[in-house]
Amino acid sequence: MKIFIIAGEDSGDKLGSAVIDGLRETLDASPEFVGIGGAEMNSRGLASIFPISELSVMGFVEIVSHYKNLKKRLNQTVSAILDEKPDILLTIDAPEFCFRVAKKVKSFNQNIPIAHYVAPSVWAWRPKRALKISNYIDHVLALFPFEAPYFKNVGLSCDFVGHPIVLEDVASKENIEELKKQYFLGDDPIILCLPGSRKSEINRLMPPFGQSLQMFSNVVPNSRFILCSTPNVFEHSKNYLKSMPQDTIFLSPEDIGIEKYLAFKKASFKISVLALAASGTVSLELAANRTPMVIGYDMNYLSRQIIQMMMRIDSVNLVNLITGNRNIPECIGANLNSENLFLEMVRVYSNNQNQIKDFITTMALLGENNDPPNVRAAKSIIQFYKNFKTA
Repeated sequence: MKIFIIAGEDSGDKLGSAVIDGLRETLDASPEFVGIGGAEMNSRGLASIFPISELSVMGFVEIVSHYKNLKKRLNQTVSAILDEKPDILLTIDAPEFCFRVAKKVKSFNQNIPIAHYVAPSVWAWRPKRALKISNYIDHVLALFPFEAPYFKNVGLSCDFVGHPIVLEDVASKENIEELKKQYFLGDDPIILCLPGSRKSEINRLMPPFGQSLQMFSNVVPNSRFILCSTPNVFEHSKNYLKSMPQDTIFLSPEDIGIEKYLAFKKASFKISVLALAASGTVSLELAANRTPMVIGYDMNYLSRQIIQMMMRIDSVNLVNLITGNRNIPECIGANLNSENLFLEMVRVYSNNQNQIKDFITTMALLGENNDPPNVRAAKSIIQFYKNFKTA
């Protein structure tokens, strides 16, 4: 069996590598994998036809500015799929790119079954997308339990397969002790700063994040602060250290190497009493570690205006959406400023019990203690393929 996989960014690469493992575990014969992926998928034997970094573009305005290259890569991808004639085309997240590829492939070849991993957020905005994509997507794999009905209601096959966060290892006791020893951390409260993994996010979020953390340090003067960067932007993040409280720990792979960085990152999540974080799946990582949080986010002004007009929900935080509660405070768009962030931080620091309860509920609803999500995804893909061939 030949499977063509497209992952559009690092998070998709992680999902794709896990699915490859799940398919190899589930199928009797090891399938052949081709397509677009990053380091994780490449380590599983997939040779990416071009770097996935070229697809990591977010926001309407940003996509327009990269349109020429994205169109070139889109046509290259479609040609590769038609040449490879895979048994299954699996697209992962990155809907702006993946759906265009799927649509073109389907127009040329109706016999290639197409599955998409990570259901588009039709519950949040543009609900008509569910019906629209049913014209070129044959099956959807959903990360959240409330998503499947939106697609089944328009006749599109969809399975909830669980969220990979339930399998994430939390920090070991040894790694926690090593982190504390290296940075002289005692029993003082540790505050974690997570401004995102894109330069554009860091540019917009770090000024208000830094100011609010400075204000918080005046209220809780014994606090210690950790700025957690990512391997691809740590050089850029350095520019904002001067806006952080004095003696902030800058966690990056530059001085300690990637292996220790990843271990220390997990440890920092576990020992922090509060996190100030960008909106996104990082909220689930914090939930898994039972780390209370305040969320802030903003984007290009025009992109923000367009999205706000389309939004159908009053929260963008996944813990809030999964539980139905609103215990995770959000300072989004025009509400993102240092004063709002600071006030919410003080409030959550003073009382976080409702957040802790929501974290436990969230992990249970996402499939904790069930079959691993990558195995559930693999079984869903295999069953979908069988149904497609016998239809």
